[in-house]
Amino acid sequence: MRKVILFGLVAALVTCVTVGPADAGFKRLGSSGFTFLKIAQGARAAAMGDAYASVADDASSVFWNPAGLVYVEQREFTSTYTKWLVSSNLYSGAFAITSDMGTFALSFITFAPDDIEETTPFAPGGTGRIVDAGDMAIGVGYARRLTDRFSLGLHLQYVQETLDQDTGNTMNFSLGTLFFTGFRSSRIAMTLRNFGKNEQILDDKFLMPMVFSVTAAMEVYGEKQDPNRMTLSFENVFAIDYDNRAHLGAELWLQDVLALRAGYKFNYDTDSFSAGAGVKYPYMGKNIKIDFAYSDMGSLLDPALRVSVGLGF
Repeated sequence: MRKVILFGLVAALVTCVTVGPADAGFKRLGSSGFTFLKIAQGARAAAMGDAYASVADDASSVFWNPAGLVYVEQREFTSTYTKWLVSSNLYSGAFAITSDMGTFALSFITFAPDDIEETTPFAPGGTGRIVDAGDMAIGVGYARRLTDRFSLGLHLQYVQETLDQDTGNTMNFSLGTLFFTGFRSSRIAMTLRNFGKNEQILDDKFLMPMVFSVTAAMEVYGEKQDPNRMTLSFENVFAIDYDNRAHLGAELWLQDVLALRAGYKFNYDTDSFSAGAGVKYPYMGKNIKIDFAYSDMGSLLDPALRVSVGLGF
């Protein structure tokens, strides 16, 4: 109980120091492109309020902290469906395989907005033509243990955005580290995601949606490999197009079969609390995982819903 209280106090202190009033910082709203890359991938991570970089230990790590890929035991596949804002949908997936040379991964993301009918000054009610729009990203990842406590990972992506008859494409990369401190199961992660050069489509110039984060996590009940355990995670986030933010998440495993999760995001215009659950079921030498997440998006928007299915073999 003392560990839970201590962790909570530290998280609250860091939040108060780093996440002040929104007007105290510097926002560059609308200055970045390829913004679908900022949408959380994976129901487990989303249910924990995106405080996931130091918890990531499966194939979805490639989206959050590629260093976490080293904890994929053999081979693992995961896929996620996200019911996003304004009737848009997002699909993503990753496959990881571990070898003597390290862990390799493949990833994909596709974003499909709701159909938009073309309108013109002479046809304000619509011309009948559907505007072609959408985004996609495919990537490769690699992670390796440098010591028994420290791992390093890299994720390289090709990204494409279609805006009717115009298309923009670029490359970006993400870099992640994961370090176990030696105090019980506490670990610290640092990630730099979506780093790339600024892009331009027609006359519009925009930044890549780069994010730098520092995350800490620890099992406050049980140990990391225990069937019954509770993990708390805190993340400080620095985005190129917004003020500093913070994420707080928790995950409780019961008999290593049922997981209950919750999270909260600080200094967001819409996002706030999230919750979810997951099950893990061993079957014929394989681990089947199913996760669900609910993310509240405020009173003006419908909540975001995610379902993930994973298979370890």
